[in-house]
Amino acid sequence: KILKTNRTMVIKVSGHTDNTGNADLNHTLSEERASSVMNYLIKKGVEQGRVSALGFGGSKPIADNSKEETRKLNRRVEFEIISD
Repeated sequence: KILKTNRTMVIKVSGHTDNTGNADLNHTLSEERASSVMNYLIKKGVEQGRVSALGFGGSKPIADNSKEETRKLNRRVEFEIISD
């Protein structure tokens, strides 16, 4: 709704994982996670040039990875407004 209301807004979708498992596979998973969200937004009418996707794997945790309760917080997608 925000992107349809603000038709000049450009965003970046960032995908993240926790640090368990293979780092290369986690990076691929995070890219696929971000791309999936980007493609959803495009299907909903957001112009392709206004949204980009990038995966970071487990390189940018926001929570402790040593416990499952907090590790799950690192499996996420974030939106960043690049310009409006």
